[in-house]
Amino acid sequence: MAVRDIEEGVVDSNSTIPLKQHFVFVHGISGGSWCWYKICCIMENSGYKVSCIDLKSCGIDQSHADSILTFDDYNKPLIDFISDLPDNEKVILCMWQQLC
Repeated sequence: MAVRDIEEGVVDSNSTIPLKQHFVFVHGISGGSWCWYKICCIMENSGYKVSCIDLKSCGIDQSHADSILTFDDYNKPLIDFISDLPDNEKVILCMWQQLC
């Protein structure tokens, strides 16, 4: 399927309906996908595709924190999600971290 970018978003060459961008939100340390619930609701209601990822041992992920030995372990849910996307799908990756 041929896809081209236009000012309003992405349009499938077989369609006249603009598709909005796909945003992927990732929480910071000691957070979870729940951090993004307000912005996700607003964006989904505006027609955007939104995904919120729980990193290892955060949010609804049941992994024990002591089982995470590397950043690769911690980031695995995000890497798996991105790897499973169709080859032609682009996302806007949004991350946020607040340290006191």
